[in-house]
Amino acid sequence: MEEKSLEELFIVEPDFCPACGAILALPTSGPLIKCKVCNFNIRIEVLLGHTTTSSYQFNHQGVYSSSKKGPQGEEEEEEEYGQRDPHRECSKCGHMGMSYTTMQLRSADEGQTIFYLCPKCRHREVENS
Repeated sequence: MEEKSLEELFIVEPDFCPACGAILALPTSGPLIKCKVCNFNIRIEVLLGHTTTSSYQFNHQGVYSSSKKGPQGEEEEEEEYGQRDPHRECSKCGHMGMSYTTMQLRSADEGQTIFYLCPKCRHREVENS
């Protein structure tokens, strides 16, 4: 059985080491690109002409709309921001069921910060837990 060389272990983008998968740093001098993890070497001419592209896809948990019929039959639009807490009452309009999202803004041993949004009047509240 034929043994594969290190170069054939991974199918990777040109910016990564095919032997161990580490990011390859561009050389500061000389024609060789050396992996700092496993000492794999590749000549820079092999990578000339290659382009690397990347794209980012964000999971937006932003503002969502839902419409409901009001007491007179007209549609009222409510906006939600993340999850909904059905037991949280808006301090401005008294609406039950505020939307919320959380973030870790302080150090790791501190609690998280909770941002509430009233879907009816758009009043915002912040709670440090």
